[in-house]
Amino acid sequence: MERTLFVFEGEHREKLYFESLEKAFFNGQHSRIMVSFQNDIYELYKQLSADDELDPFELIKQLNPLAKNRELLANLRRDQIAQIYLFFDMEPHDEQFDPQKLLDMLALFNNETEQGKLFISYPMIEAIRDIDDHTEYLTRTARLEECAGKNYKQLSAMRGNCIYADARKIDKHVWQILITANLQKANYLISGKYNPNPVIDQALIAQTQLDEFLPRGQVSVLAAFPIFLADYFGAKVLFSEI
Repeated sequence: MERTLFVFEGEHREKLYFESLEKAFFNGQHSRIMVSFQNDIYELYKQLSADDELDPFELIKQLNPLAKNRELLANLRRDQIAQIYLFFDMEPHDEQFDPQKLLDMLALFNNETEQGKLFISYPMIEAIRDIDDHTEYLTRTARLEECAGKNYKQLSAMRGNCIYADARKIDKHVWQILITANLQKANYLISGKYNPNPVIDQALIAQTQLDEFLPRGQVSVLAAFPIFLADYFGAKVLFSEI
């Protein structure tokens, strides 16, 4: 049986939101494995860059600190995994953060059927709840000093609408609202046009963040899961047929 592997940076919040979107869109129609890497994208970069021949799938198996995840992956071969999706945070405050590292990882993880496809939350997973007024969200940013873990968790909880705070309460309709808002914002970042088309090139989003926002001491808030859903299903994800 072919499986889809979903790799999250964290253990808790990411899985709650992913289980919510699964319920809304997948209806148990895919065989998936969810694991937490329990470290950030820059640690993964560090390990991969130390050995050019190292397979990312094997590295994820080796470095995973959670016993339950090691058990899930132990007997799996790469050829048993049809697709790999990775979800990590930008984390510009991380001491290992480097713009080129981020771009290198997006270049490496750019195909779900090969090394895997990477989706970045800007600045962190909590971006998904950092939305209230949808028009204002299109220009919503976080200052770099606000992007550190506890700071951004508090900020996103304070200024986001409570409807997005509890993943278990987000139904299909609300997910479609989140998808539309994040697609419009992502497309504006890379093309200057607000449209709800799926965004295929994740590197273009990162490049805009690095070129236009980081020099101003900001990150443009953008959530990874809505972008993933549009990438996976295409534009039809915004309609009722899924």
